[in-house]
Amino acid sequence: MDRTEHGSTVSAASLPKPAVRPCVERDGGPMSFLLGDWRVDVPTRRLTLGEHSVTLEPRPMALLVALCRQPGVVISSEALLQEGWPDVPDQGDNPVHKCIAVLRRALQDSATHPVYLETIRKQGYRLLAPVRVLSGQGPRSHAQGWRGQSPFRGLEAFDQGHATVFFGRDAAVAALRSRLTAQWQRGVPLIVLLGPSGSGKTSLVQAGLLPALAADLDGVNALLPEGSVASLRVCASATVDLGALGAKGALAGSEAWAGLAGALLDWECQGVPLLSGYSIDSLSSALHERPAEVIRQLAIGLDATRGLRTGSVAPPLLVLDRLEALLQEEPAQTQAWFGTLERLVQSGLVLVLAICRNDFYADLARQPLLMAGKDAGAHLDLAAPQAHEIAQMIRLPARAAGLTYGSDESGLNRLDDRLCSDAMQSPDALPLLQYTLQQLYLHRETGDVMAWASYEAMGGLEGAIGQRAEALLAECPVPQQAAFSGLLSRLVTLAGTDASPTSRWLPDVELIDTDERALVEAFVAARLLVADLAPSGKGYRVAHEALLRRWPRVTAWVASHRAALVARDSLAPWLARWAQGERAAALLLPRGAVLWTAQRALSEAPELFGPRERDFIERSRRRLRRRRWNLGAFAAGALLLAAVAITAAVGYAHQAELAAARERQSRQLASFMLGELADGLRPIGKLALLSRIGEQGLKLLSPPDGRESTSLPGDVLQRARALVVIGEVNSSRGQGRTDIATDALTAARGLLEGLAPAGQMPDVNLADYFRTLGAASFWLGQIAFDAGELDAAAQAMGRYRAASEHWQRLAPGDAAATAELGYALQSLGSIDFRRGHWQAAERSFAASLALKQAALARVPGSAEAREGVANSRTWLGLVALVQGRPLEALKQFDAARVERIALAAERGEEQLRLRDLGTLDLRRADALRAAGRHAQAVAVMADGVGRLREAERHDPSNAYWRSDRLHAESHLLLARLDAGLPIDVELAALRAQLTAAPVAADAAADFPRRESLLRLAMAEAEQAASRRDAPRAARLLADTQEALEALLRQRPGYWQLRELQARRDLLALRLGSLSGRPLAPEGCAQLRSALQPAVDAGQAGLVLQAWLALQQCAAPDQRPDASDAGRRLTADGYVPWAASERSGPPFDPTTPPKRKTP
Repeated sequence: MDRTEHGSTVSAASLPKPAVRPCVERDGGPMSFLLGDWRVDVPTRRLTLGEHSVTLEPRPMALLVALCRQPGVVISSEALLQEGWPDVPDQGDNPVHKCIAVLRRALQDSATHPVYLETIRKQGYRLLAPVRVLSGQGPRSHAQGWRGQSPFRGLEAFDQGHATVFFGRDAAVAALRSRLTAQWQRGVPLIVLLGPSGSGKTSLVQAGLLPALAADLDGVNALLPEGSVASLRVCASATVDLGALGAKGALAGSEAWAGLAGALLDWECQGVPLLSGYSIDSLSSALHERPAEVIRQLAIGLDATRGLRTGSVAPPLLVLDRLEALLQEEPAQTQAWFGTLERLVQSGLVLVLAICRNDFYADLARQPLLMAGKDAGAHLDLAAPQAHEIAQMIRLPARAAGLTYGSDESGLNRLDDRLCSDAMQSPDALPLLQYTLQQLYLHRETGDVMAWASYEAMGGLEGAIGQRAEALLAECPVPQQAAFSGLLSRLVTLAGTDASPTSRWLPDVELIDTDERALVEAFVAARLLVADLAPSGKGYRVAHEALLRRWPRVTAWVASHRAALVARDSLAPWLARWAQGERAAALLLPRGAVLWTAQRALSEAPELFGPRERDFIERSRRRLRRRRWNLGAFAAGALLLAAVAITAAVGYAHQAELAAARERQSRQLASFMLGELADGLRPIGKLALLSRIGEQGLKLLSPPDGRESTSLPGDVLQRARALVVIGEVNSSRGQGRTDIATDALTAARGLLEGLAPAGQMPDVNLADYFRTLGAASFWLGQIAFDAGELDAAAQAMGRYRAASEHWQRLAPGDAAATAELGYALQSLGSIDFRRGHWQAAERSFAASLALKQAALARVPGSAEAREGVANSRTWLGLVALVQGRPLEALKQFDAARVERIALAAERGEEQLRLRDLGTLDLRRADALRAAGRHAQAVAVMADGVGRLREAERHDPSNAYWRSDRLHAESHLLLARLDAGLPIDVELAALRAQLTAAPVAADAAADFPRRESLLRLAMAEAEQAASRRDAPRAARLLADTQEALEALLRQRPGYWQLRELQARRDLLALRLGSLSGRPLAPEGCAQLRSALQPAVDAGQAGLVLQAWLALQQCAAPDQRPDASDAGRRLTADGYVPWAASERSGPPFDPTTPPKRKTP
């Protein structure tokens, strides 16, 4: 999905109900289809013909589905037996014959003159009737209709001629058609379809929407699901491909007018033109100079063809494809063209659909016509297809062409399954999936089998990408080919421990000349680069990093430039610091390996370096040269004086003393860097600079012979501190490179634990030793905690507590040792909290608070001690909140907030304190919501999100901060909904950000993103319920079930997820009342059982409220408010929540008087 802030997004959770259910079987086959004149509905096992319907038993339906998968093909009794009785061995054919007889009776067929089922003596059975898929475009054949020709389009867009093999987008077509209908009824018949390049916008319109709008579906209306509403149709349609009309600058002249005129002249209704008497030139002139006259003539044409148009609503449709081509022109030069378009729209005679890449949104926003209906739904973003839609794209066209997918040598793995899996790994590669399928078709084996071996030979989707890229580059003019190396250098960076090539964002402003720009546009057009919009502006990225791994030209280039790329990338933090320091000379590169490596790389591969990098290296080199000259002049004078006044022996002694002094200075500098400087940078949140400090510290303190046995104990401790800094920076709370972090932290522990047995402890600073040992264990525990490995986290945090207890025993009066033990207990409490062991967590947090208060009493005013006390109060407040005591929670949160505000005011430059204050505001808002103060909660939560956003701006590289902020924004969305505030704009913007966010490699790291998407889906369902659209709300709510269950399996004790589960259950109860179909007691009992573990663990508030409501639904005769749980619900200040208070009164079981929200 694209990154955007300007409209709603087409996704599974946001789509309106399509005209026909786009249901599929697990293998991608349709679950509702037409067999001859009969409609077959697989889930209900029902056959329908007009008013007549028959319900089949499971086994006859299984046999019918097996026959329908291969119409016209003889299927043996043995194969059918396996379909209907897979687990029953050694059966004869008799059960199959009986089921076939049942099917014939149901289909009113004859064994002697069959229309549907034919018996082939001694061979099996064959289906005779055609099988067609039901869709918004009408019934489509999915068997044999394309035999002998490819149903795949390669990298070309689908058109109307390929509509019958365009699968997987029925839901998006229905959404777009519904939006067009709504805009037409609203009197503003203009829709803008947005999406990144390669997302399938043109195919969706040409092969999906246009056939649906033009199809005569009268014969299908009886087959539509109950409650479906007839959608808009068109009498004629025409497309203007603005991107194909000419180069930039040409569209501002006559080309755009000619394109518009040509499209209007293509409008024909039943062969009768709507505009006659014009040529393209004359109509171009009329549109430019006399648009009112053209509109009058169009009205006459529509009136004259009224009798030819079926249906009361059938306007002509104008499709403006690749609108971005026109938006690149100067606004003053296209003003008249858009003025004419506006008059066409305002006439109410035509329907306009504009298709535009989302990275041109800033240009689009400058056109008032295109922005006028945005808030009313005139903008629609196209999302990437989901898994079941990908399956349809792969399997159903193949069936239409009579193709089959092969298997690997074992016969256990099918090619279509692998294609589905590979395609889902990269939604950006959708066009390349079509290219791969086309190549498989061209290299198919005998029997129209698309072979596993062919797929392997082309290297899968990734290999196909490399082949396509090489062919495209060969087609470009020589100057553009020559520009490729320089362009590649700015699209590639090296990342990871193995320095593998990774896509690098290329801002549009960095394109040097017309050759580079033309080459980029060619790769964008071929879907090998993606043009997108980032907060910093327009830019480009590689569509799939496989292009960097599987294209031989690129891999060879990376291999030959690897050293230079590493040198360039290592300059990034130095260059950023220099820029932040207003290009001060003191911040240039010092003498050393970094400067020498950068100079050598610049001389060997100058094309890798931009103007800023070259200037930085050259200034650093000049400064070093000046210093050498000054040093040389000084040395010459000193040598002259030394020859007269100093003996050689004294000179040698002085040099030895100077070397020793310099070594001491280096060690003092390393100690300062890893101590005071690192501690000062940590709250600021500068991860990149912290990382650099850790790396430089290791270099300064490395033993000269590489052996630890020759190292001084102080050096060993300092190296361990450097490793801990590296581990912290790369941890799950930093840059997310946990493998690097774990190695560094484990090495640090090994170094520190090796000091004590050797009797070397007296030679090191006690506080530094235990603080570093505890930090290594803490960060190992934090990484395991974030990965969901709670047992490993508890072990590591146990080591942290043991180190802190040892330190406190050796220094009982040291406030820092006491506070450190408090932090260790707090860390163990957080693990109990994650597990849902609330009482154990509360005991740990209380003990932690007592220790930190004792430390604060010893060092009054200490910022670190005050921070520790506020931290423990926050945890205690959170436990109270989860257990249904919001007023007690507010007391703890407010006390912590007073301290945090004071600390933030004293140290405004420390972004970590700003972020902590923002997180605390989120928890205060949760308590306010639980206390029924929704309006105040929204204001507090919005302040908290603002603080998180401000902290993130100071360190954009911190992936954890970014993920945390997005999670908080999804929380705010639901809070706004509870307070009765609109969320449409925020919902669309947040969905775009979440979908554009990178998907983490492991499930634990990706958990916050998936939870945030679930919150968005819940918000949409509640929004639909608040608008009294129960069917849509029910569909959206059903879509959340699978995601919720998956997250609960991963974190069953997570309190916010349990609250989300409770919220979902309460909404389900409300929807039952709203639709007049309340949940059955059995369903309520099932939902109650799913919440039972959280209630048993002691979670109250919203979870307890939902449990009581479900208890009342499951057992209506019982009075939940009379039970202990019912009394406990509101005893400590909790105010029962209503599923969207705008929609009506609360529906909690205790029915308290509704309180006025302050």
